[in-house]
Amino acid sequence: MDYRNLVFYQKARQVVKGVSAEIKKWPRTAHAEAISKQLFRSATSIGASIAEGHGRHQGPEYIHFLYIAQGSANEVDHWLNTALDCGIGDSTVLHQLIIVNNETRKMLKATLDSLHKKQMGKVVRETLPPYSPIPFSPSNDDD
Repeated sequence: MDYRNLVFYQKARQVVKGVSAEIKKWPRTAHAEAISKQLFRSATSIGASIAEGHGRHQGPEYIHFLYIAQGSANEVDHWLNTALDCGIGDSTVLHQLIIVNNETRKMLKATLDSLHKKQMGKVVRETLPPYSPIPFSPSNDDD
């Protein structure tokens, strides 16, 4: 399956498109510029991490990148709420973006939970035979 077909990737793209359109309308104040840079950076990071992780296929690396995507989605939530708190942007649009971003977050969590269940019971390391030291016997070569 191509990562672009993943629903949480598509939701992440919706967030980026919405964030991009919204921040273009913001005033050019120091506060708005700082929030918009962090918001856009974290929003684009969600999809990028999903894409990179999907390229690693299954296993611990994929899970690692999905955790990074989840962290970025949490950061997006923070910056959207910060914009609301500071009275920057259209509150209706920001609330809609929070809803779509929360859907992304929930899907990432569900996927991570599912992957962890699949990982349970699997051996992460090779199974080695029990350690059996060769008994030490002093040699009489010095005689």
